[in-house]
Amino acid sequence: MATQQKNTSSGPKTGFGRYMVYTFIPNYANNVQGLVYMGAALLIIIVGLRGLGTVAYDIPVVPKFLFDSETHKVAPMWVMTSLFLEFALLMVLAIVTFFTPEEPMGGHDSHGAAAPVIDAKINEAEVLKLKQAMAEIKAMADEDMKLMNAYVDNIGKVNQKLAAVKADFFKSMSELKQVFKG
Repeated sequence: MATQQKNTSSGPKTGFGRYMVYTFIPNYANNVQGLVYMGAALLIIIVGLRGLGTVAYDIPVVPKFLFDSETHKVAPMWVMTSLFLEFALLMVLAIVTFFTPEEPMGGHDSHGAAAPVIDAKINEAEVLKLKQAMAEIKAMADEDMKLMNAYVDNIGKVNQKLAAVKADFFKSMSELKQVFKG
């Protein structure tokens, strides 16, 4: 008898609650949230256009059916429609959130202590793989560093040779000037 009471107290008690928990929420919770965001975006646009006043009428991408023909402002009907739409979508989201099952708070796992041991072994294996990958990356970086240092040394040697050739060139030019002056 105590087991029956425990099972019935943890699940939904009404048909609507069972429908929400077992059918609607697993299949449509993300869709509801997406619709709420779309409704909020629509509301922001409509209220923003209404706040712009008559300036919004001159914006070419804004459909003219949104505007009152006399005042050239967004018609209040569209503002109220978007407000009521967003209100209705938020109410649906509130109902979905209300019926979403709570996740159990730690320590009440039916598998006991076996799951954390498996997780620890998986984590140790992942850490070992990461250490090996990091060692390989370090070895590659060290090899690349050696190649770069050798390249920089070669550039330094070429630079010294160029400086010597440049000095010889200026010396030769100076001697050639002396020959032509004399």
